[in-house]
Amino acid sequence: AMGCPQTCRHCMFIWRPPMGNAPDMAPLFPIVDRLTDSVLFTGGDLTRHLEVFHRAIRAMEHVTTFAILLNGEFAHDMQVTRKTLGAMQSAVDARPKGWPRARVLLQISFDELHQEILADQDGQLRERIPVANTANILESAPRYAAIQPCLVHKQNALNFSMDLFKKGVFGRLLEELGRRGHQVQLLSTAPSPRLKRHPLDPAKSGQVVKDASFVLTRHPHHPILLTSSTVDAYGRAALLDQSEAVWERELLQQVLRNGPPAGEGFDTDLMFWANGWVTLFSAVHVCLGDLYADGEEKILERHRKDPLTAALRRFDRRLLEYYGEIRSDLEQRITDATGPHHLFHLLTEEAEVRLHMTRRLMEA
Repeated sequence: AMGCPQTCRHCMFIWRPPMGNAPDMAPLFPIVDRLTDSVLFTGGDLTRHLEVFHRAIRAMEHVTTFAILLNGEFAHDMQVTRKTLGAMQSAVDARPKGWPRARVLLQISFDELHQEILADQDGQLRERIPVANTANILESAPRYAAIQPCLVHKQNALNFSMDLFKKGVFGRLLEELGRRGHQVQLLSTAPSPRLKRHPLDPAKSGQVVKDASFVLTRHPHHPILLTSSTVDAYGRAALLDQSEAVWERELLQQVLRNGPPAGEGFDTDLMFWANGWVTLFSAVHVCLGDLYADGEEKILERHRKDPLTAALRRFDRRLLEYYGEIRSDLEQRITDATGPHHLFHLLTEEAEVRLHMTRRLMEA
């Protein structure tokens, strides 16, 4: 959708292209269906565009995981919540018999930034997106067999201990669910693979809780997932106080010294935009063309052969050298970067720099 009614302080998107004349997305469905068995609908809050999501579920035979990221604002009352989830279930049920079974991974943004407590001009407090909305979703989800709820969380100081599940936004969720007569059982937790710097005490570092699963005890066979990731200082997030988020500067230094650890890379998956653009998922300024003007074959060939895309994918440190050949602020860029993904995003934002890097990679 490339839009969101909220203005969360960590949002990386401060500009989006207009969508008024976006073409019908139906021609995109068979292309994506040939490429993957898992898709994510994202790019802002998609509540106003759910019909496209439903059509995709009914149209893509080989895709079995349909993930969608919503901010939870739609779930302001139980009736609307169940209507929204029921429509997703109905789309899954409408798939032809004989097709692979599909599921919806319903990702809901849930953290100290999306659920931030704000004061209005009269001093009255409100939540940006009320915790009660999330409770409505979790309470309703067990009704729908095809829907797997997942809370998408941004790491902060609470992630360094089990306080994550007792205090802050999760603690408020427990209170709201308890008020409704629910108990929550934590099934599992998984730590991050690396040590991270504590934002409230930079002298300390440790592992953070990255993933977890839990259930409402009334529904023990319907697990709810939580996955927690870091914030990078894109867009508005550049203004966050250092104490508010967990950064990846230690990982950045490791990448600069020795290259990335196993399994760590820049996300160069294809992002198909509603207006026809095809970009890299973690670098939307790297555009591979217009799908409707250039065609599927040319777009996919560019994705396979583009040397800059390949270099980004492996965090190729030669890109720092090539950047420094035509720009004088490399050291400042490194200082400003909150992690390797952020740095390589910053280094490739300018078209002139990307052209220079591509030529140098082709010469190497």
